[in-house]
Amino acid sequence: MKKRFSFICVYLCLLSLFCFGAGELLFVAKGERMSVSENRMLRAFPALRADTVADGSFMDGFEEYLSDAFFFRDGAAAFHDGVMGVFAVPDDGPETGVVEDDRLWEQSEEQEAAFQQLMESEQAAATPAPLAEEGGAEAPAAAVEARDVHVWLQRPDGAQEVLFTYPADSMRSFADILNRYRAKLPEDGHLYFFSPQVADIANNIIGKTKYTDWGTDLVDVLQPMVDEGITIVDDMAILSPYLNDSVSPLYPTEDYHWHAIAASLTADELMRMQGVAPADYDQYRYYLSYKHDGIAYSTDKLAQMHYGAEAIEIMAALSPAGSYFLNNITERQRTTFTMSEGGYVGFLGGHKGPWRLIEGGFHTGRNALVVGDCFTIPLIPYLAPYYDQIISTDVRDNFYSVYLAGANIGDYIAAYDVDDIYVVWSTNARFYSDNIQSRMSAYLDMQY
Repeated sequence: MKKRFSFICVYLCLLSLFCFGAGELLFVAKGERMSVSENRMLRAFPALRADTVADGSFMDGFEEYLSDAFFFRDGAAAFHDGVMGVFAVPDDGPETGVVEDDRLWEQSEEQEAAFQQLMESEQAAATPAPLAEEGGAEAPAAAVEARDVHVWLQRPDGAQEVLFTYPADSMRSFADILNRYRAKLPEDGHLYFFSPQVADIANNIIGKTKYTDWGTDLVDVLQPMVDEGITIVDDMAILSPYLNDSVSPLYPTEDYHWHAIAASLTADELMRMQGVAPADYDQYRYYLSYKHDGIAYSTDKLAQMHYGAEAIEIMAALSPAGSYFLNNITERQRTTFTMSEGGYVGFLGGHKGPWRLIEGGFHTGRNALVVGDCFTIPLIPYLAPYYDQIISTDVRDNFYSVYLAGANIGDYIAAYDVDDIYVVWSTNARFYSDNIQSRMSAYLDMQY
């Protein structure tokens, strides 16, 4: 009787697992979709073809799809992060304060009221002032006319097809915000701004014939409106020569991020602008996200290997670099700098806020601040060799906590003796929107 009962229990367990697995395959979305909690695109069901089965990419993609597709995934991920936080081994840095989970993203009523008032005042200040009537006070001589910014794809005959337009009034307000950030830096400091394009735009050109190039007039419009010590960077021009002429793909096809090589090419050009010889992409060794073998390969070895555009190359550090979650200016919790698997989570332990601290491992005498979205995650490791410390934040709603920040951005700039600022908002983040601009402005000098 006991054996029969045990058999029935085992049978029911196996049947439940079968039904759960079948339910996942039948009812979970097969296409690519956005994960708000991780700020990345979840894997789609891989293409089932003879060539993908033969080279093993189907099974690799199927495994990654299953890991992204199971029921109650966000809850399980949150539970995992909580457990890892409880059992994390503390580092040797400043002692980390313990904060109750239900208070992590809360703020006091006074802070909330102050924040809302700040946001309202910032939005009001961003409204363009009316032009002076004839005979009235003249506009300042240094004022530059604001114009719309266009982003386009170029056809083989040279014709340009405009994809989208950034409004002129948002260019003026954004220039004012950049000027305020630059004013927080020392005299020899510098601010760089650029807006990387997402994979959907790049893949109109890569391997295609309808469009041969891309471009924007962002620099022409925005550069005259910003102060000395600010450089508007045309990242589309930096990557243009490599879109169809790169050993490693610059972008995936099933995700919207850029690959490490695109981030590296951008970082290299940023260093050349500063008169620094960059340690280009080939100087690093790389893990392949799908191999799970923990081996960092040279780029010569990678060139001999065959893998698709979805494989993520994750660089291994050139120095004993360190990465930390950072709260209240000094409270640290160690996380990974880079690791051998985990997709984009392999860079800096993924995209979490409100603040990050990266120690480059070299002694350069300079520090930097990076403000931006998830495109900064593969970029920061390539900036790390040129700075003693890099602090980073993302001011969007899902990633910024006034409570955990504990101080405004200006305070962080002062506390970490920041010399250079990199502002990086991809196409998806819409730097020209009120959402981004109001928060960049409010959090810069917000009173706590």
